[in-house]
Formats: sequence, C-alpha cells, structure tokens
Amino acid sequence: MGETSKRLIWGVLIAGTFIFTISYQGAYMVLLYAFTLTAAILGILELYGLAEAKINAKIPKKLAVTCTVLLLTLVYVAWQATYYVPGAPLFDASLKKALDLLKLNYIFLGGLIFLFLFFILLIQLLKNQVENSFFTIALFTLAILYLPFTFSHLFLLYGLENGLFYVWMVAWATAMADTGGYFMGCAFGRHKVGFAVSPNKTYEGYILGGVLQNILVHIFYRVAVAYFNVPQYGVVEITIFAIVVYLASIVGDLAESLIKRDAGIKDSSTLIPGHGGVLDLLDAMLITIPAAYYYFYIVQELHRL
Repeated sequence: MGETSKRLIWGVLIAGTFIFTISYQGAYMVLLYAFTLTAAILGILELYGLAEAKINAKIPKKLAVTCTVLLLTLVYVAWQATYYVPGAPLFDASLKKALDLLKLNYIFLGGLIFLFLFFILLIQLLKNQVENSFFTIALFTLAILYLPFTFSHLFLLYGLENGLFYVWMVAWATAMADTGGYFMGCAFGRHKVGFAVSPNKTYEGYILGGVLQNILVHIFYRVAVAYFNVPQYGVVEITIFAIVVYLASIVGDLAESLIKRDAGIKDSSTLIPGHGGVLDLLDAMLITIPAAYYYFYIVQELHRL
C-alpha cells in the first residue's frame, strides 16, 4: 500500500472517529472525553520525545502525564456537571451539590494551570537538584499549556450555547485551511515566503488558500442555516471567524514544525501511518480550537448587549 493510500485511509478513520465522538451525546459524552484524553497523553509523550531527541537524554514525564489526566478530567467533569440534573442516570443530590462547585470557565482553567505550575516548582525544589531544573520546569510548563490546556478548550467550546455547531464549524474551517493552503500552493505557488521552518511555503499558497477556505466556510454555514437550527450570523462575522481560524491554523502548523526541526526529527512519531504522530495530526487544532472559543464567546457576549 502506497503512502498516499495510507494517509487517506487513516485520515478517514481518524476523522470518522472524531466526528462520531463529538456527535454522540449519550453516556455523558464519555467517548469524547476518552478521545481527547488519549490524544493529549500521546501528544505529551511525543513532545517529551522531541525534547529527549534535542538534548539526547531521558526526561521524566510521569508528572506531565499525570497533570494532563487531572486537568482534562476535571474540565470534563466541570463541563458535564451542567447536564447532571434530576432525572439523569445515577443522579444524586449530594453529588450534584459538589459538582456545582465546579464552574467551567477560563478562571477555572487558569486556576488549574496555576496549581500545576506551583507543584512543579515545589517538586523541583524538593529534589534539591540544580542541574537541568530550568529545562525541566520550562518543558513541563510548555507541555501543559501546549496540549491539555489548549485541547481542553474543546469542552469550553462545546459548553457554549449551540456548542456542537461551533465544534463542527472550527473542525471544518481548520480542515479547509489546510486543504486550501496545500492545493493553492501546489497550483499557484511561485514566490517563497522565506520561513526557515517551512521554506516551501509561498505567498500565493497562503493568500489564495485563505480565500478558498473563507469561501468554503461560508458555504458550510449557509448549508447549516438551511437545514439545521443554528445561530444567525452575518457575512462579516463568519468572514472574521474564517480568518481567525486560518491564521491560527498557520501558527499551529508552523509552531509544531519549528519544534520538530529544532529537535532534528521529521515526524513527532510513527504512530499514525501516512501522517506521523498525534502532534502532526492535531497541530493546527491545538491553536484553532481556543481561537474559535474566544471568538464565539466574545461574539455571543456582544449579541447580548
């Protein structure tokens, strides 16, 4: 089987899994939690693998994995607490009272990040070891911010009113950003941008890719409006959304390439045939999901004024 065939087959399988997990709303959406948690853990391991390749030494990663599990689990529970109401399976009034203490928002997420940072500093101090402390603390902080923190915004985005629609929108816009940039670059790319991290990128690919992505996002939204009960937005609001996601997608893609190039590695891993690793597959969405969340959060608040 050729590399292109592998890439296509595995791309369809993973896309199908993602679509199913974000669409299936039974069992407190535990499948989405499992998918997100699995991707984040694998991504953390790949990120630490890149760091190990950079310094040619083993780095303890248990704390980062543990904090990843805790952060995503707490955010997931806080998100689902909203839907835990009388009549729900296994409902218990005392448990509901405890869950109500969790308020899923940016402050909640920021508080968790602060706790994790506090404990990594404390643990490093208690080790009573100066060597490599800067690198260890910096890598842990990057790992938590780059993966579970960004990826947990999927739950925040879903938690907005009409959240499922927004998840679909950002998934489509991100996929079309990659597709538009690739095909426009191949067809019309002439003038290189000059990025050291990705020397083959062209101005034509970026500009025309952005135009194509914007058109496809508008088509997707118009189809959604015609057949589903979705929020009403104007042309300007959807255009700005598409631009925000497009720019975030470029940053996400180039940032992961930057890390890999500095580590001297082509792919973050060989886990997914034809695609590389989890980071290679999700690099753009790690940035586009938070960008979409803050955009739609602000737009919703403006509509309430």
